[in-house]
Amino acid sequence: MDHSNLLATNQALKAFIAFDDTPPVGAGPLAGLRLGVKGNIAVKGLANTAGSEARRQAIAAEDAPVVARLRQAGAQIVGTLNMHEGALGATTDNKAYGRCINPWRPNFSPGGSSGGSGAAIAAGLVDAALGSDTMGSIRLPASYCGVYGWKPSGTLVSQIGVVPLSTTLDQVGPLAKDPETLWAIAKALGAPAPLAAMQGLRFAVARDRVANPQLVQPVFDAACQRLRDAGAEVVEVDLALGFSDIDVVLACLLVCEIEGAREWAAELSDPKSGLTEEFRAMLLYGKNSPQARLDQAYETIALAKERLRACLAREGLAGIISPTVSHVAFDHDVGPPVDQAYATMYANVGDLPAISAPMGLIDGLPIGFHAMTAPDREDIALGLAGVFPAMALPVWGAA
Repeated sequence: MDHSNLLATNQALKAFIAFDDTPPVGAGPLAGLRLGVKGNIAVKGLANTAGSEARRQAIAAEDAPVVARLRQAGAQIVGTLNMHEGALGATTDNKAYGRCINPWRPNFSPGGSSGGSGAAIAAGLVDAALGSDTMGSIRLPASYCGVYGWKPSGTLVSQIGVVPLSTTLDQVGPLAKDPETLWAIAKALGAPAPLAAMQGLRFAVARDRVANPQLVQPVFDAACQRLRDAGAEVVEVDLALGFSDIDVVLACLLVCEIEGAREWAAELSDPKSGLTEEFRAMLLYGKNSPQARLDQAYETIALAKERLRACLAREGLAGIISPTVSHVAFDHDVGPPVDQAYATMYANVGDLPAISAPMGLIDGLPIGFHAMTAPDREDIALGLAGVFPAMALPVWGAA
């Protein structure tokens, strides 16, 4: 896509915040690949805004290591991408940088917080993008936009140069238009090769979670059959975490609010800093919460992590599978369902590798297949992307 078409398409979608005119290295395994970078990840010479007006002037002196690594591998950094302010939300209806639109349907959300990442790929503005994921912020946009999203685990991908939301839950990883592009980026980031075959692996659907909606179940059933056809076993188990989804999501949100308040302390202390009232109120809620409530939130996360990993080990599982979300993308003016992160948050809680891959369409909108895999089995998570073929994406502008 030439520069004029890029600008025109972005004017309609509000996927990019700023563009990078640094010439690509030209050589390397990622040569020719166009890459967008979420607005909370430092790109030299561009504002590391984290989606907030308060940091519009925070110009990055250097690339974050994850950006530098991909640039050195030959990727062209197109620019920084729109996101939900501070990464604390999942609509990317951004007051400072514009309401980001899902290319699949006018005025629909691409999800978030890495919404610009998903939208830019779905519109053909880039081949791949970096995002950050705290409770599903890579995988939610991947599902809503019909692309692939990988959340790494542990310290595989550096978070230096990334504006954090929660140091307890954050990870940085890529979204991509197809498995091959995802694998090329993952390799450049130091990930193991994707597992080539699912033969003999055992995946589980959780019996003790809320059942899938009627429209979603047939699409997920077909995805499970794809796994079986690839040689995997699909069973049902009880996670037996001792917590409801709402217990865990509230604990995660509180941890995000208190840890986010520490990151944004200077802006919180200045009523004219540029934080939106919504973001400010959420951070202040965390900052002002009683210590006992904070302790309980951290305990809930720790116990859920322990029990989730115990279930994987006890049942001999390669991973736990589900739809990425219980629904397709939503109209910005309606807003997200309350259960938006119920499936995805557990991979952050458990510090497990996770993947979202497009598994089908419902009412003309994409929905993702989700798997969180056994600890350190990035190869399984990445390999699962290859089980699901890339979708034909919406056509925006001229190629």
